[in-house]
Amino acid sequence: MKFKNFLCFGLFNKLKSESLFLIATVFAIITSFIIRPKFSYIDTHVLMVLFNLMVVVELYKKENILDFIAINFLKKYNNQKVICAALILLVFFFSMLLTNDVALITFIPLTIIIGKKSNFSTLKIVILETITANLGSALTPMGSPQNIYIYSKYAPTSIDFFKITFGISTVGIIILLIINFFTPKEELLFELETPIFKKNINVVVSTFIFISVLLCIFLKFPIIYVTTFNVVYLIYRKENILQKLDWILLATFISFFIFVGNLSNIELIKNWMINLLSDPKQVYFTGIVLSQIISNVPAAILISEFTNKWQPLLLGVNIGGLGTLIASLASLISYKFYISEFPEEKRKYLTVFSILNFSILILIGSLFIFFI
Repeated sequence: MKFKNFLCFGLFNKLKSESLFLIATVFAIITSFIIRPKFSYIDTHVLMVLFNLMVVVELYKKENILDFIAINFLKKYNNQKVICAALILLVFFFSMLLTNDVALITFIPLTIIIGKKSNFSTLKIVILETITANLGSALTPMGSPQNIYIYSKYAPTSIDFFKITFGISTVGIIILLIINFFTPKEELLFELETPIFKKNINVVVSTFIFISVLLCIFLKFPIIYVTTFNVVYLIYRKENILQKLDWILLATFISFFIFVGNLSNIELIKNWMINLLSDPKQVYFTGIVLSQIISNVPAAILISEFTNKWQPLLLGVNIGGLGTLIASLASLISYKFYISEFPEEKRKYLTVFSILNFSILILIGSLFIFFI
């Protein structure tokens, strides 16, 4: 009953702030009047991967696993430069395993707490963590929704995939650590309460699910079995997890699948897009530019329907996650957290964010054009 009430009321209220979902749905409906939509447009594999990863994250959060690891690691240091470097590295590794969203949701509030207790401005490190999450998540097939989608659609070998993404993430983390090198070495005095690590069946099951999802991604095992087990387990255990999942994200994917599927069957648009994306460099630059406007996930879905050149697409939409605030929707997570605590620094945040993001975008974007 609680889950039903959530769908009826909570979901409706959340729609008001989900502009990307609303835009995608409107376009899906409009194009459905031109071309009859097909269920085959929807990539159910991608949706199930995202669903299972969301469940894993919520179970980990419920048992305080992520906070336990992060806080115990950070309590070892008291130097501002070292603390900031540790935060960058933690976000980097968390984002490649559990997506950029999860990394930022875990570490941005923690960073702000450390800043308040130690009386230092966290604006720069929050922005660096945001950039880190986008570059770290670029490395793995499960690091971000666009990677999950591209890996599922084009089915490259793991080696071929990492050949493309390893350079982006490696160059990115080196740049970020160089920037952090100029952080002051001031001693920070703060105390963080270590959450209780609840060792129970949820820890075992969530880890099992996570490993199973990785096997489904890399070895192409059918993910329907993992999904079925997941749902049955949550119902049997009566875990209050389903209502905490980001159903709007899954619905947004469905809307984009339908919209893009319809669009790809309109002959005039199809021919124009195929001609536009005939060259690998055009695919690369289109991925970067389009990401600045509609964000990199929908950009990946849209472009993928008109080209089989997955390598420049993968490069373009991941590098394209830098730049504007909406280039990667994960960036909005940091922005909302920071501005809710320091509303008077909204303009300063956007200024520093834009300078750093566009600078790194131009640097990495210019470098990797030579690898296409």
